[in-house]
Amino acid sequence: MPDPNGFTIDGVEVNPQKGQTILQAALDHGIYIPYLCYFPKMKPYGACRACLVEVEANGRKMLVASCTTPPIPDSSVSTNNEEVTDLRKNVIELLMTEHPHGCLTCHRIELCGPQDICQRHVSVTDRCTICPKNERCELKDT
Repeated sequence: MPDPNGFTIDGVEVNPQKGQTILQAALDHGIYIPYLCYFPKMKPYGACRACLVEVEANGRKMLVASCTTPPIPDSSVSTNNEEVTDLRKNVIELLMTEHPHGCLTCHRIELCGPQDICQRHVSVTDRCTICPKNERCELKDT
C-alpha cells in the first residue's frame, strides 16, 4: 500500500519520515541535491539557495529551497531540469563572487556537504589556478 505522504524526486518514489524536508528525504534515499548552508545538527534556514528544486503539486510548479520545504504528498520534485540547473548556477556564481576559491582551501571543508558543489555548478576561472583538477573539469565547458 503506497504511503499517503509519499512523493517522487526525479521519478523515484520517496516516503519521508514525519517532519523531514525535501532535502532530508532525498538524502535518506540516496538522491543528490546540492547544498551549502544545510547542516544536519542545525535548524535549516535556506540562506544559500543552492538546494533549489522544482515542485509540481496540484497543477502548479514552484521553485523552493529543499532544505526548508516539507514535501507535499503526491507531488513531483525535479532536481535537475534546465530551469533549476540554470537558476542554481546563477545562485552559486553570486555566492562565489565573494570567495571564488574559498571552498577549495577552507579549513572547515570536512564539515560541509558535498565538497564538489562549486566545481560542478560555477564558472569562476580564477579558481582553476589552485584547483586540484588543474582546469580538467566540466566547468571549462560552461
